[in-house]
Amino acid sequence: MNKNNAILSQSTQLIALDYYFDEMVKLYKSKKFPKVLLLNGQKGIGKFTLVLHFLNYIFSTKEKTNYNTNNKIININSKFYNSIINQTSQEIILLQAQEDKNIKINDIRNLKSSLSSSSLSDGPRFTIIDEVEFLNTNSANALLKTLEEPSDNNYFILINNQQSNLLETISSRCLKNNIFLNIAQKKSIIDFLIQDQKIEILIDKNEYMSPGQFIIFNDHFKKYKIFSSDDIKIKLQKLLYGYKKDKNKTLISLSFFLIDQFFYKLIIENENRIEFLLDIKFSLIDRINDFIQYNLNINSVLNEIELKINNV
Repeated sequence: MNKNNAILSQSTQLIALDYYFDEMVKLYKSKKFPKVLLLNGQKGIGKFTLVLHFLNYIFSTKEKTNYNTNNKIININSKFYNSIINQTSQEIILLQAQEDKNIKINDIRNLKSSLSSSSLSDGPRFTIIDEVEFLNTNSANALLKTLEEPSDNNYFILINNQQSNLLETISSRCLKNNIFLNIAQKKSIIDFLIQDQKIEILIDKNEYMSPGQFIIFNDHFKKYKIFSSDDIKIKLQKLLYGYKKDKNKTLISLSFFLIDQFFYKLIIENENRIEFLLDIKFSLIDRINDFIQYNLNINSVLNEIELKINNV
């Protein structure tokens, strides 16, 4: 996903994250905002959206089309907002991991080169590193000195989606803030997005699904013609054929999510068979991992999956 597409996909209204927004604003206004802030939390709960709203609050204050603080709404006519979308902002540097790939050392070198150039203004400049958990050791080492000695006007906000272990060398340089949404808050965001974006609901809403996961998974249901009424075997078949064609690992994440929910319901209904059901569940996950790693024949894998599910 391109950076501007990633920004456009974020909601211009902040839902359920008011507390975290207000805390960030309070720190900034009191000149106590940390030089390196690490936001930890489940992927898809709105950390990037939170940062986008915070930045719009800061940089649109002198515009007529400034940020609506009372209702937490970005004005889409804001010059700053459009400079972010068009990637022309001198105040914001955005670095994101490409899908399923580490942030490379060349990305960090390019970042350091950008930081060494002076901004057009004397105001603050923010570097946002999304999916910072995908920094490998070499990239992290290249970034450390910059994090340890940021210049007066430079700030870093690192977003950790907890998809991989974050290197301690990075974590130890940050002030950490854990972002959490309860079930009711997740539901309120999902309901807002459904109405705001006029989303056709194809996937069953689930309390363990983050709003971001709901949007992505629902889009994949639409793209690969999957329906909530489909049998779990049919859903996995469509997803694995989709992965075979497109090599999109989100389809594997969705497969694992569906397997997890399928067996969760079975375990609730069959408490005396927990160990047996868990063995089947993990054997399915292992087989799909083997399919990815060793490029196994898809039909043989699907036949095994069908036999195992029929056995429960």
